[in-house]
Amino acid sequence: LSDGEVIPAATVVWTAGMAASPLTVQIPAERDRQGRLIVDPYLRVPGVPDVYAAGDTAAALAEEGHYTVQSCQHAQPMGKFAGHNVAADLLGTAPLPFVPDPYSNCLDLGSAGAVATEGWDRTVLTTGQEAKTLKRNINTLWIYPPLDDPEQILAQAGRFTNG
Repeated sequence: LSDGEVIPAATVVWTAGMAASPLTVQIPAERDRQGRLIVDPYLRVPGVPDVYAAGDTAAALAEEGHYTVQSCQHAQPMGKFAGHNVAADLLGTAPLPFVPDPYSNCLDLGSAGAVATEGWDRTVLTTGQEAKTLKRNINTLWIYPPLDDPEQILAQAGRFTNG
């Protein structure tokens, strides 16, 4: 704690929530109910020239009329597309529309196993050890790939997927 006190625990649950950066209050634009900036398909903030938003600060339209969620599955590719589109804007070339991959979720349930779902209605894809392995791969290979070689890092950064 801030006073130096330590509280021993086997499990800690962080419930601070997710929020758009407070810096976005400086941008005079439309927001969703979570305070995120509404963006167009190119991740530009409508009505505010030269401003792009991505990740937890942006609400981009996803499939079936849903908006992106504050999650790495949307934030990481949004960052790539926003970066590409800012560069395209500066170079006078065509931007790429951001089309998120279909929504999915994978939840590790500790000793009870895990569950992986897809779609906004959360249709169960798999459970148990198969889902647990998937969750481990998501965390160790996809979100935080073990890259310490500069060439591998650049190769990973250069991968673009769109929907």
